[in-house]
Amino acid sequence: MEGIYLKIWELARPYYEKGRSYDVPHIEWMMKESDKVSDMESLDKKLLMPISILHDVGYSIVDEKNPNIKRELVKKLHMQEGAKISKKILYEAGYDPEYSEKIVHYISVHDNWVLGDDTPYKECKEMAVFNDLDFLWVTKSFENFKTAAESMKMTPEDFYEFWTKDEKLTRRPFCCEYTRSMWESSIKKIKESLKI
Repeated sequence: MEGIYLKIWELARPYYEKGRSYDVPHIEWMMKESDKVSDMESLDKKLLMPISILHDVGYSIVDEKNPNIKRELVKKLHMQEGAKISKKILYEAGYDPEYSEKIVHYISVHDNWVLGDDTPYKECKEMAVFNDLDFLWVTKSFENFKTAAESMKMTPEDFYEFWTKDEKLTRRPFCCEYTRSMWESSIKKIKESLKI
């Protein structure tokens, strides 16, 4: 992974350490997967990588350690604050100003799906892939899955029913074969863990 992305991560990490309990491993996984899929899908890594690294820095402002993953107020707050923090980090890292402007914009709208707005994922393939990966984090492991269920105040079994019927799957279907196959494999493992 290029040094500039590691520099952005180094500047962002202290914010994530103040955020949700699982933010650091979430971003490390997002970085690894974004780097991999960028090459596979010929995506603009200069756009996707910083979005993946910075998208949740705004949770450092949210007081809850495991907020409801669909609560609009929390989503709006972390996007607004995340855009401000991202702008500062990108400037400090010396990132390309033209890209920085786009990245800050996309951080400010990256969870707009919760508001019923899918525009960012339709206008930009990197945002569509980002959205796929962000959604897939929940099923990366059974531990992640249980944490997400707890945030929604559901049992893992009820959350399985909820997550496998999420509007993501119809409104913003997986945009590439890599993320689609990752979903099929990971949700199958979750189902096996639940013994359903």
